[in-house]
Amino acid sequence: MKKIFILLIFFLSFCRIGNAAEGIWIDLKTGAIVSQKELIEDLSKARILYLGEVHTLHSHHKAQLELLKLLYNRHIPLALALESLEAKDQKIIDQFINGQLSFKQFSEAIQWKKKWPNYLDYKPLCLFAQKHHIPLIGIDTTHSIISKVAREGYHSLAKKEQAAFPLATIPPLYRRFLTPYLSVHAFMDKQRIAFAIEAQRLRESSMAKHILSFLNSPLGSKRTMCVVTGEVHVRYGLGIPQLTQQFAQRILLFGSKEPLRLSKKEQQISKQLVLDHQSFSFIPSTVADYFELLAF
Repeated sequence: MKKIFILLIFFLSFCRIGNAAEGIWIDLKTGAIVSQKELIEDLSKARILYLGEVHTLHSHHKAQLELLKLLYNRHIPLALALESLEAKDQKIIDQFINGQLSFKQFSEAIQWKKKWPNYLDYKPLCLFAQKHHIPLIGIDTTHSIISKVAREGYHSLAKKEQAAFPLATIPPLYRRFLTPYLSVHAFMDKQRIAFAIEAQRLRESSMAKHILSFLNSPLGSKRTMCVVTGEVHVRYGLGIPQLTQQFAQRILLFGSKEPLRLSKKEQQISKQLVLDHQSFSFIPSTVADYFELLAF
């Protein structure tokens, strides 16, 4: 039965989409395969499109760029927000978008390689935004603040820092969802997991704040924002989307056969962990609105 179901999906994809290289989009609310036209028609109704990724998968970055092009070609006013860019660097980001800096000058000015080793994966997205004058927004929190919270907890921040970086409420469902992901690190105990959850929620609180700030600004008031972020921040709507519900939003995830690439350091600090269907059966919502089964 499983083989028949898989074959049926691919048969329908050729009938509905016509070109397998484009990937297969599945509406996870209805379980139906949708065409690009149907997808874009629905996405055009939203103000926020969350493009969840596994940071090191090239296939995910390629799919994000293709979707951005598709939206742009349908004349949808866009903005692009990257988790990999810090909000404090916005002036430099604006200089790049305005053509005052090359990508090399821009990435060096914000020390992007040091903060985000695979920063070059985001180069095509950035260059597309620059070419078409699409606002590019940095939404991540200052790394030093996140690192401190991950080590010592949110209570370790000075009152001035807490005022600048407020922490959203951490619902029990969110905590239960996130704990298995953090348990993959071999050095994690209960206290460290608790601090890591605070750090994660703080990042999402900050990202949500900057997303909302832009969409409520004159520049962003009529735009649809594509938010490129780690998929754990948007799965089941429990991360950033939970904090931006005042705007219509859609969550999009990608799937491919590309193997996950871990650095030697990541391999050393990780332990084997199986997260299967049953692991998340306690969550009442679907993992996303749309899922693209990539052809690459």
